[in-house]
Formats: sequence, structure tokens, C-alpha cells
Amino acid sequence: MITLRGSCLALGVLLTSLSAVSAQSLADLAHKEREKRGQNSASRRVYTNEDLRKYEDSRAEATTSPAPEAAPSESRRTTPLPLTTDDSDERLWSKRFIEARARIQETKTQGEALQAKLNDLNLKLLRQSDVYDRENVYIPLIAQTREQLEKNRADGAAAEQALEDLREELRKSGNPAGWENSQAALKPDPAEHQPEEPKIKGQQYWQERLATIDKRYNALIAPLEAERFQLINRRDPKEGESIASTGSLGLGVPPRVIDIDIQIKELNQEREKEKEKFIDQAIREGALPGWFR
Repeated sequence: MITLRGSCLALGVLLTSLSAVSAQSLADLAHKEREKRGQNSASRRVYTNEDLRKYEDSRAEATTSPAPEAAPSESRRTTPLPLTTDDSDERLWSKRFIEARARIQETKTQGEALQAKLNDLNLKLLRQSDVYDRENVYIPLIAQTREQLEKNRADGAAAEQALEDLREELRKSGNPAGWENSQAALKPDPAEHQPEEPKIKGQQYWQERLATIDKRYNALIAPLEAERFQLINRRDPKEGESIASTGSLGLGVPPRVIDIDIQIKELNQEREKEKEKFIDQAIREGALPGWFR
């Protein structure tokens, strides 16, 4: 039987064990609570009067200093406009292309005249029965004409290449491609100084104005007359020799000569009409009819 003393002793040991466990659990809970409070206090910022003064100073600087300009966005950036060109540039290119085509046309005209001359010499060589004339006149002329024709073909090829080079130069310059066919060089240049008309328009004034009409039409007719002379005479005109058409044409004349005569006739008719119109206008402005006789 368990004695009363032993029961009391066992009960005392049990109470002591429970107190130790309880004390240990309470200690653990207290330690965890302190750690939790420490974390909260670390994350919580305490603002002082010094922090408030710093905040007021930074706010004042933000209101007084200008705001920086915003960088332009990619969508708002604009590319620089191309350089503009003036009429003088177009006039220069127009002049160069007109001259280049004129050289090509000149070589073609000379080539046609030389070919017609060669054909005529060959025909005369076949019809010539005199051996001396055949060997000493026609054969050397034929050889000379062939050399001239070969040179003319080389000049024509060079003129064609010069035109192609000019086209390439225009393309690389960045100017409009339409300037190749521009007629700006044929129009009066507004930049040129225009002489002032005299207050009193006398006979000399009107005669000089009338002479400009003749000069303009003579410039158009002169190359036609030169071409006509070459086709008929199978040679270039000598120095001082007249190339104006004289007399009637014989048989076997090249068809091109007839076309040239028609063109010259039409130009002369246009010249006379323009001069008559000019004289009428001059008389209305005070000129005397006798000044134009």
C-alpha cells in the first residue's frame, strides 16, 4: 500500500514538473512577442522636425526651378526639308541638254550629207569611162568622203555618250528628272537687265527693233541653207562663199533639198507677217510709215 508520505511526495514532483513546463512555455511566448514587436518597430519610420524642414525646402525648390524640356518623341521629329532650287539652276541644265541634243542633230545632218555625197560619187564612178578621171578624181574623192563619214560616225557616238553622261550627272545631282526636257533656256531670262525704253521713240529705235526680227529668222534659216548647200554641192562651202539658194534645181536632187526649200519659204513668210504686225503696232504708238520703207 502506498503510504501517505509517498503520495505527497509524488504529487509534489508532478506539480514541480508542470510548473517548469508552464514557465518554459511562457518564456517562449514572451520571446516571440518581443521579436514581433522589434520587427514592427524597425519597419515603422518616426519623422522628426528635421525631416519636416527638409521636405519644405525641397518643395520650395521644385516650385521655383523651371521644368526641364521634354525630349521630342520619335513620332514628332521631322526630317529636314530638301534644299530648294531656283530658276537659274533649271535654266543651266536646260541649256546643257539643248546643246547636247543640238550636237547630236548636227552630226546626223552632216552624216546624211556625207552619205548622199558618197552615193553620188560611187554612181559617177560607175558611169565614168575615162580611166584617168576614175583613178585621179573620183576614187580619191570617194576615199576622202569615206574617211569623213567614219569620223562623223565617231563624233555622233561621242555626242550620244555625252548626252547619256549628262543624264547620269543630272540623276546624281538630285535635281528633278524633268529638267532633261525643260525649255527654260529658250525663254527670256528675268534676271537679265532689261534696258529702259527711251521716252522718245524715234526712227532709229523702231529700225533696231525691226532688225531683231530679221536676226531671229536668219538664225533659223542659216543652218538649213548650209545643209542644202552640202547636199547639192557635195562639199562644205568655202570661206566667204554664199550658201543662199539661187536658181532652180536640176534633176536628181536629193528629196531632202526640196523639204529644206519648203521650210525656208515658210520661215520667210512668217517673217514678213511678223514684221507687218510689228510695223502696224509701231505706227499706232507714234512711228511714221516712212521709217520702215
